[in-house]
Amino acid sequence: MRLLLTIFGIMALAGAAFAGNELSNDIVVTDTVPCDLTNVCLDWDFSVGDHDFTPYNCEPGGAAVWAYGNETVVPGSPGNVWGTVINGNYVNNSGDGLSSPLFTVTTDCYLMEINHYVHIETNYDGGNVSVNGQVVPPMTGYPAVISTSTSFYAYCVDMEEGFTGNGYSGASETWVPRCFDLSPFMGQTIHVDFDFGSDSSVTYPGWYLAYVKVGGMSSTPVESSTWGAIKDSFR
Repeated sequence: MRLLLTIFGIMALAGAAFAGNELSNDIVVTDTVPCDLTNVCLDWDFSVGDHDFTPYNCEPGGAAVWAYGNETVVPGSPGNVWGTVINGNYVNNSGDGLSSPLFTVTTDCYLMEINHYVHIETNYDGGNVSVNGQVVPPMTGYPAVISTSTSFYAYCVDMEEGFTGNGYSGASETWVPRCFDLSPFMGQTIHVDFDFGSDSSVTYPGWYLAYVKVGGMSSTPVESSTWGAIKDSFR
């Protein structure tokens, strides 16, 4: 009985700690982890090109902000990036999405890693990742629900989970990797959307993407697997 009480006590403390983090919208810096991909199917490195990512209006009335170019203001920028206004702050009432090219989610290509920079008005403005209109959280979770106030409205992402604030847990803003599990869309041909929205006041540099990679934990690259199948057909 004493052992059971001890276990329940530990679980209660863990639950309280989680609730505290949820209330304070804290995501610690150590939670910003990469996918550790062993197999990369798609490597969209924006320092060398825009890779046919396409801005689109994610909600009528929202202002366009996504642009591609050489970012020189954001600290640590790798050069060319996709961002919510290059070399400047995003505008009020922005509501804009950035869509990836189509790709198929497979057992070799089901994890998406991004390297991004976040400096957004805390809680009122923000951005998130979605597929087919369904918000997809990073594997360590989003730091907050965006714009829960009834007095302010964030286009495209209002009342949705997403990235918001200046860095994480009060830390200085920085470029960090995040990993997303796309396995719920296994077998589907999809594009990934990066939606961003802001309310009618207060703006900051915004949301910037250095790269997007899609891959998996397989030890065999997709190209090698395909070539193996071709070779087998000649036997």
